[in-house]
Amino acid sequence: MFLKIFSRSLVARTTASAVLLVSVLVAVPMVVLIQADVRNTRAELAIRAEMATRIVLDDVANALWDLDPEEAATALSPLRSIDSFAEAVIMGTHGERFAVYRKPGATIGTEDAATVAAVPLIHQDRSGGARNIGTLLVRLDTGPTDDAIRHHVLVLSGIGIAALLLVVLGVIWATRGVTLPIAGMTRAMDDLAAGNVTVTVPVRHRDDEIGRMARALGTFRQNAIDLRAAKERAEQAVASKAKFMAAASHDLRQPAQSLLMLTAMLRATAPTPKVADSARKIEQVVMTLKQLLDELLEVSRLDAGGVTANKAVHEVADLFEALDSQYGPVARNKGLAFAVPQHRAAVLTDRVLLLRLLGNLIDNAIRYTNSGQVQVACLESGGCLIVEVRDTGIGIPADRLDAIWEEFHQIGNPERNRDNGIGLGLSIVQRLATVLDHPVKVRSTPGKGSVFSVTVPLAPVESALSPAPAPAPFPAPAPAERAAVATLADAPAKDGEIAILVIDDDQFVLSAISMFLTTAGHRVVGASTVAQGLRAVEDGTVRPDAVIADYHLSASENGLDFIETVWRRLGLRIPAVLISGRLDGAVTARAAAMGVTVAAKPIMPDRLSVLVEQMTAGRPAAALPLDTASPHKT
Repeated sequence: MFLKIFSRSLVARTTASAVLLVSVLVAVPMVVLIQADVRNTRAELAIRAEMATRIVLDDVANALWDLDPEEAATALSPLRSIDSFAEAVIMGTHGERFAVYRKPGATIGTEDAATVAAVPLIHQDRSGGARNIGTLLVRLDTGPTDDAIRHHVLVLSGIGIAALLLVVLGVIWATRGVTLPIAGMTRAMDDLAAGNVTVTVPVRHRDDEIGRMARALGTFRQNAIDLRAAKERAEQAVASKAKFMAAASHDLRQPAQSLLMLTAMLRATAPTPKVADSARKIEQVVMTLKQLLDELLEVSRLDAGGVTANKAVHEVADLFEALDSQYGPVARNKGLAFAVPQHRAAVLTDRVLLLRLLGNLIDNAIRYTNSGQVQVACLESGGCLIVEVRDTGIGIPADRLDAIWEEFHQIGNPERNRDNGIGLGLSIVQRLATVLDHPVKVRSTPGKGSVFSVTVPLAPVESALSPAPAPAPFPAPAPAERAAVATLADAPAKDGEIAILVIDDDQFVLSAISMFLTTAGHRVVGASTVAQGLRAVEDGTVRPDAVIADYHLSASENGLDFIETVWRRLGLRIPAVLISGRLDGAVTARAAAMGVTVAAKPIMPDRLSVLVEQMTAGRPAAALPLDTASPHKT
């Protein structure tokens, strides 16, 4: 506990250090002085005892020689006038006591409380020789001296303790004058770190180092206030940008969709070769605009945080199959070999985002490979699946491997040929990798090709083994709906005619798609609202063989809900395509669960034709009863 206090309190540490230092400085001199005083006093008493024996030495020796105890006592009596005298003893040669003289009232305690002087008694015998006849012991009582020393010790100790207390109080006062402002600034810094910029910085009026520190902290507080304001403005700007991009992603794709359909129809129905050539050129311009629009909006959505990963367990073989069907024909039309691995493994990822990431890598490889091959390979390592996109293209110099991830940076395209893209593909890849948390690496040899690798986590074994939940069956129609279905089922269809219900809230897109499909020989009924579409189905205007629906139909209605409602009205699960310029993972996942094909706006006319052909190729088999039909998959 004390150690915790010392570790957290500068005042406690400073005070303890000062107390220890002052204690040593006071105690050591006191001990040295007391010991010196004791030694000097004892030495003085010893000298005094020895001098006392000199006074009576001859008389005591004569009394002992004469063996006269009374004379010996008389000889010792002068010693009582000596301060601290306590007792004198005359000892024989064999240690026997011959005579004892004690000062009246004197008490002899322990040997430690007395100072003894022992002097031999010498006397001349008849032959004139010196003879040792005994010993004279004189004891001096040191009690009074010890009492005086104790008194001095107590006085000195009191003085030392008083000095120590004064020093401690002075140290506490001095340290608190330093530590309290620092503690206040520390609390202010903690509050600032916690985001509370309303704190008051103390002692900013001082002119010393602490005052300068406080003023610096005040500046830091103001910077924090400015930073918070800037952060709030930035967050508002990002939110506004996200809203703008969400709207722009949809609204800007609508005219591009109309242009694609109208130019395709114009090219197909051109009365002269000159008009057909002009239509092709317009189509190329629109295609370039579409690519630029797609990539710019994608970068903006990723930067604005408008893309989140909805991870689930997916079979990687299905991903490779989708990549092969989309990019295989493109590579082979350019004369390149294209291959994907025959590998099965369950991975934990967002299927749409991973397909987009790998698709950008494959598209980039095809663009910069003039001959040879583009290959997708994979290997399992440490609980992850490493997917590689390999090419035999122009390669990337080592000093530009970091620069390729920057926007609008291209290698081998100094003339900015738009057929090679605009330089946003790899920057989108890097952003998608961050959203997915799938690291992307690259290695390359100029003139021989490049290898981009993506690390995707494998799904846990129990998740991989558990079957995916089957889509929930749609409820059977109500009795009133059954009657309507029966009426529609009885309506005859013209031989070879394919009826398509198209719904889109944008009149230009609706008109363009309807005209394109009509030109292709289909019977098309268009609707701009959900109410119009359902009314056309219920009043028998159209008994659709397929539905093409935009996702965003109004503030509260969407294409998937419309498709479900049409299925219930018909009592049939007819094929459907969902198109939109703003699709997120949740919408894509719901569409996949329903068996609805998803296509991003602007959809290419050829792609739309292929989808319609796929949906209606097996028209009788596709129109299964609602309670027994399986989800349509493409």
